[in-house]
Amino acid sequence: MFQTALSAACLVALTSTGVQAAGPTSLGQFGDWNAATYAKGDLARCFIMSKPSSEEPSNLRHGEVFFFVQTGDKASNTESSFQTGYDFARDSVVTVTIGDDSFRMLTEGSNAWLERLEREPALLAAMRAGSTMTLEARSLRGNVTTYQFSLAGVTAASRMLARCNTDATQS
Repeated sequence: MFQTALSAACLVALTSTGVQAAGPTSLGQFGDWNAATYAKGDLARCFIMSKPSSEEPSNLRHGEVFFFVQTGDKASNTESSFQTGYDFARDSVVTVTIGDDSFRMLTEGSNAWLERLEREPALLAAMRAGSTMTLEARSLRGNVTTYQFSLAGVTAASRMLARCNTDATQS
């Protein structure tokens, strides 16, 4: 299941950005989070991803839903994204809640990215410190949707991001 979900998610994520890449290579599964690497031009990129443990309302079809954190252009950067199987309402935001921390993601089509890029380190730190992450969104049809992600394994999986960044800067 992991390889299928990983391949499907990567294919969608990479083709939506126009990137030509080989299929992802698994770096392992850590609790509810998977880590993988793929080639982007001459650079190796790593990412971690998870599927939600719950989707509400349960009577709606949500399609394939994933949360990603991938290595950025610089060794110290990460980029978070959220992908659903439906389009978000135009000009809407996704609210990410982890404990007392809250983050906003801007939407376009079926994807969302952190509104303030300087908050990427804070989001990853909150994910590592938390036990669950809740995302609330609004679909193009006006449905309010809520996703809960387990953060079990995110710390171990995110260590793979650092390893990938270290490997990339040393090559």
